[in-house]
Amino acid sequence: MALVVVCAAALTAWMPVTEENELKDERGKTVIRYVVEAPKGVAPAGTSDPSRQVGLFLCFPEHDHPTGDEILPVREALRRLGLSDGYVLLAGHPQGRKFGAADHEPIEKLIAWAKKTYPVNPRRIYMYGKGEGGKISGEFTMLHPDLVTAAISYSWGWWRMPSELHESFDFVNVAPEFYMVLGRRDLAHHLTTVRDTYSRVKAKGYHVIYREFDDLGARTYHPVSNDDAIAWATRLRNKTIPPSPAEQQLLARAKGAVPAAGYFADLALVGGAPAGAVVRKLLNSPDEKVRAAAARTCARAIFDEATVEALGAKTMDPSPQVRAAAFRALAMYGNWRSAAAQHALIGMAMHPEKAVDARDTASAVDGLAQSVRFQVNGVRQDPPVFEALVAMLESKDEELRVMASNVLAPIRDREFRGDLGRPERKAPLGGWPRWLDEIATQNAGYLKDYDVCASGKPGEEAVDLFCKGGASLLGHNLRTREAVRKDPALAFQSTLRAAELGYIPAEAAVGMMYAVGKGVEQDFAKAGQWWVKAAEGGHVLAAGNAAMVYRGGTGVPPDPNLAGKWAKFAAEHAANVDAQ
Repeated sequence: MALVVVCAAALTAWMPVTEENELKDERGKTVIRYVVEAPKGVAPAGTSDPSRQVGLFLCFPEHDHPTGDEILPVREALRRLGLSDGYVLLAGHPQGRKFGAADHEPIEKLIAWAKKTYPVNPRRIYMYGKGEGGKISGEFTMLHPDLVTAAISYSWGWWRMPSELHESFDFVNVAPEFYMVLGRRDLAHHLTTVRDTYSRVKAKGYHVIYREFDDLGARTYHPVSNDDAIAWATRLRNKTIPPSPAEQQLLARAKGAVPAAGYFADLALVGGAPAGAVVRKLLNSPDEKVRAAAARTCARAIFDEATVEALGAKTMDPSPQVRAAAFRALAMYGNWRSAAAQHALIGMAMHPEKAVDARDTASAVDGLAQSVRFQVNGVRQDPPVFEALVAMLESKDEELRVMASNVLAPIRDREFRGDLGRPERKAPLGGWPRWLDEIATQNAGYLKDYDVCASGKPGEEAVDLFCKGGASLLGHNLRTREAVRKDPALAFQSTLRAAELGYIPAEAAVGMMYAVGKGVEQDFAKAGQWWVKAAEGGHVLAAGNAAMVYRGGTGVPPDPNLAGKWAKFAAEHAANVDAQ
């Protein structure tokens, strides 16, 4: 069906505008209301030159807010990052009061209209939203990985996810990525909803960067997180869409001559795994200037983990300029939760004997500090990095000890001030080993229950079935660590049989499998039933998830009594743990 635009600014389509417009179909019916801002002098639609194409940010507001309400934080972040000329900002309005399933088709049509109106590169489309806008951003991105590269959400969560019935998704090489932000000054039910969503997005297997900020409330203008999230998103490229012929030409001509800019801008522009393959070749060039330029290019784009691993090897390059560029890029990747980057930095920090220059160890520790800069006062998603920093407290090198101590200061004694009249604590209450165990357990979530499988001892039938299901879920034997085929259907069937035998961790796992669609169609009613069974057996995480199911929003009829009962149970248990 043909679409037309009715708007006062149609004759000045290349100028930034802020008034609300309507996208209409050929019969004159409104498809979606929108607000658009485009750079001045943008190239015509259909432009194939990658350097003249633009990215697209879809910005979605909280319910009852103006359509263009979330353009401001994205616009200002792009301006601060020097990227304003490269992106069209497009805000959409919900069909009803809140975003829901009825909005998916209109958003698809809005994206199609943007592609016909502006020179949008289809590999550079991102979503950003607050509240209900955050919900549709996460949900739409999960269900349309062929359209959207990544989503940034603030202040709310989502429930709909694609189900994995037979084949496990390739979350590393194909799936979109997510950046979730929560302000601790936000409303209480926003806090619980976002945290619950994070637990499910993580359990599903997506790469998710999750941040909590003490100073952030219910709005999303927050330069610290805006800049970090937008810088991350703009470096990503859609994993399901191959480079265009013009982009392929850029990759083909990257032969090794160092550009005047000092990095390979064409490779950064194309980005993703295809460009990463070229970058890896350049990182191994016999010319140190080429290697250095390749390492600098890594700070300008996100390629893939294979490229980050190759970059990690350059921390032992004989050239000081190559090593310096490698450490800078690894620190950036570490902050955005690249396992390969964090592994490389930890390896150098923990094994200073491998360093070409003693100062490289300090660079590695500095990279670890950058990796946890938003986790120190927030959610500790990466316990291995904290473990390495704690180990640095015992280093023979005073400089490294000081670096680690300063990074960890908010954890060991967050409330300390010089005028308190007491000495500063050198470790958190209970000591560092206990603290590390606590954050490792918190980060593991439901996976902590699989620790029972590592013993290798013959167990009850239910435990054996649970461990069999875990192996099919995670892709490795939980005792030997030997790789096995991921099979979500087999994982669900084995875990369900264990749950039916009354094994509490299996009951909790089946609830999560229903909630995220692992080996079974997503079904929150059945998820809630299994979570309640596990909660009745004392499973605290299941109790928290059950409380959210029966609070409403998932399609399950609200049950205030059940929601309150299990929310209270989970809160009391958390309070008891904190008091120990």
